[in-house]
Amino acid sequence: MKEVVIGLGSNIEPRGFYLQMALFLMRERVGEVLRTSSVIETPAWGFEAPPFLNQVAVLRTTMEPLALLDELQQIERALGRKEKSTLQDGVPQYHDRTIDLDILDYDHIIYADDRLVLPHPKIAEREFVLQSLRELQLSIPNVLES
Repeated sequence: MKEVVIGLGSNIEPRGFYLQMALFLMRERVGEVLRTSSVIETPAWGFEAPPFLNQVAVLRTTMEPLALLDELQQIERALGRKEKSTLQDGVPQYHDRTIDLDILDYDHIIYADDRLVLPHPKIAEREFVLQSLRELQLSIPNVLES
């Protein structure tokens, strides 16, 4: 069993419903949800949009990283996510979303390919993630030190 940290976010109403449904579907399809942070409201990051509700969840899973990524993307689609962020002239183009599920850490491994980078490369830039990690007393090696 591997311990993973997932970031959740939603800025399309009903935002709280989408967070709860994502947790429910992760319990059904991914593994045991061990604990979750408080839900916090934050401004959109990287684009002009309504504010997000964000949360971090710690799960235990038997899934390998890419299988986990595939399953999280299926959950996003099941909850109505239509577009992933894209690059335009090398600049990320973000979109409103019913749910966004990011693998922040996967059992403290370092991994990178064209689909997935672990730990998540933008953790240190996102205060809402850092706040939730502090609340859960989590440290991600090579990114954060307690």
